[in-house]
Amino acid sequence: MQNQSIDERTFYRGVLALLTLTALMATAASVLHYLEPQPELMDLVIPPLVALANIVLTVWLVRGPKNILHVVYSAFIVAIAALSLPAWYYSLRAAQNPDLLLIDIFPPISAFLIILIVLVMVMLPPRRAFPVMIAAWLLNAVPILSYLLTHKEELWTPRGQEMLMSYGLAISLLLVLLPFQHRARLQLERLQNDNSHMHNLAERDALTRQYNRWGGQQLLDDFMCSGTTGSIIMLDIDHFKKINDTHGHLIGDSVLQQFAARVSNALRSDGHLIRWGGEEFLVLILGIAEQDAYRVAERLRKAINRDMFHPVGRLTVSSGATSRRANDTLESLIARADKALYEAKANGRDQVVCNFKVS
Repeated sequence: MQNQSIDERTFYRGVLALLTLTALMATAASVLHYLEPQPELMDLVIPPLVALANIVLTVWLVRGPKNILHVVYSAFIVAIAALSLPAWYYSLRAAQNPDLLLIDIFPPISAFLIILIVLVMVMLPPRRAFPVMIAAWLLNAVPILSYLLTHKEELWTPRGQEMLMSYGLAISLLLVLLPFQHRARLQLERLQNDNSHMHNLAERDALTRQYNRWGGQQLLDDFMCSGTTGSIIMLDIDHFKKINDTHGHLIGDSVLQQFAARVSNALRSDGHLIRWGGEEFLVLILGIAEQDAYRVAERLRKAINRDMFHPVGRLTVSSGATSRRANDTLESLIARADKALYEAKANGRDQVVCNFKVS
């Protein structure tokens, strides 16, 4: 889940929470029904199966977050089946037995259908939500409404009117509101895209399109909070002031762009390039051990030295590398990399100096 956006992570956590809550509620319902003096067979079967299904879906989602859409559709199928089976069972039973009244034997689950329809509206795109909503409504409402409309004496009771409202008017209202929900979703997506664009502008350096100091600070803070291993490499272009003095700042800017592109292309997916200030850059590499940090820093140095920088020729870079230690703060980590970078420059530049823990 590390490469997912904030919205995707929020959706994942929401689905996970709903599955867990549903499993807990179904488990509680199972216990209550088993404690009843004379429980109905349907009440002894449906809740445990729902609990088991949601536990399986939760495990499936945790083991494979990429399957989240399949998990969501499967969860809706389970929910529709769990609500529609009692609707048909109790309606047919009451219709076949004159001594039974549907309003007396039907469990209080009508509100769950409304909740299900709302979740479908919220979690699925409108084109997919509409057929799911129609299927859920028909499978649940047809037996209930058909029975009530043919048994007027039950229809006009308080429970009968409540069931009519839940399975008829309330669901119809939700279906009518679906197009408006679609418009609201589109507007929300536009706002989210605008917010994402503004956030991207705020955290990216306008010249090199890499992380700027502010965006890099957020990245490093997240790294320190995560507790994972990793290394940082401070890079400083050697004699960059001479380039500005000799060729001008426009050429200097072009060199910085070429430098950032070359370093970025040399990094793998676990590496992040930050323009720390001026001609100084910081590379954060996640999950890398100390012995590998030097090899990465050397690879970056050679990538800089290998080809010409138009129009100034070849450049060299000095680097200071260090890895995260158990009691590190962000300040102590950067201070060690800075010290190593200073040593690289003092020793003649165009080299990598590592500040690693002596075992």
